[in-house]
Amino acid sequence: MPGGTSWLDRVHGGWLALLGITILSPDALLIRLIKADDMTTAFWRLLILGLTLMVAAMWRGMRARQTLWQAVCPTRQEILAGLFYGGTSACFILSIKNTDAANTLVIIAATPLLSGLIGAFLFRRRQAMRTWIASIVVFVALATIVGSGFGGANMLGDLLALGTAICMACYFNVLGVCIKVDTVRAMMVGALLVAVFVAPVARPTALYPWDPLWLVLLGCLVLPLSFTFISMGAKRIPAAEVGLIMLTEAILGSGLVWLFIGEVPSRTTLIAGAVVITTLAVHSALALYGRKRRHSASKAVG
Repeated sequence: MPGGTSWLDRVHGGWLALLGITILSPDALLIRLIKADDMTTAFWRLLILGLTLMVAAMWRGMRARQTLWQAVCPTRQEILAGLFYGGTSACFILSIKNTDAANTLVIIAATPLLSGLIGAFLFRRRQAMRTWIASIVVFVALATIVGSGFGGANMLGDLLALGTAICMACYFNVLGVCIKVDTVRAMMVGALLVAVFVAPVARPTALYPWDPLWLVLLGCLVLPLSFTFISMGAKRIPAAEVGLIMLTEAILGSGLVWLFIGEVPSRTTLIAGAVVITTLAVHSALALYGRKRRHSASKAVG
């Protein structure tokens, strides 16, 4: 490689994605530590994140000698992607506040499969048989988690977690179809639009003493840094490998909540979660094996 390249250019994409997931793993814990009500938490988390990303977009625009408007003005595709990202963030916060953190993280772990299914039905992308089999197994496991809380205190949170996974899957599909979407501007506009949407039902001044610290950590450090590293890693390694690495969030995030708050997942969540994570891990491993096999075959032919 040229001597002037950044050290980040020499790091394997898997390590960058893993670093991003590690930084993201306290997300659920920090949301649980915030004592403000659901809508107030969503408002401040999204507003701080949106403003942080706006500053990042402006700084990047200055380096590229762009006008302020060029740096921050989103395209129609970026607005669409942003709306799905904003929905992801809002549903995630409300889910964490209304169910066990482990339930939320396990359900969200199914996002890669949901993304593949949405791509198959809406964009006619062909999916391998292993994807359809894995989807059936995962959906049965997720139905078990949601069904166990039917009519109980966790039901709303579980459904919001499913909404999080669907919005995130739609976001990834928009990025896949519209390759010129700038993720910083998309996330910025999505966060700010949803912050404005929830503002009328939020109480911005009703924060507890430690809440501003957790909100700033989330909006200025955890979320921007984690998604930056995950995006950088995703450009260097196959999607299957990224999906495999992202499964660690369900384990790390649930572990941190259990360690610091003492929230123990239910037996149903542990069993169904193990089924989901094992199924997704096997699915990603088979995808990687198939890709390497095709690559070896093409080299042999060449």
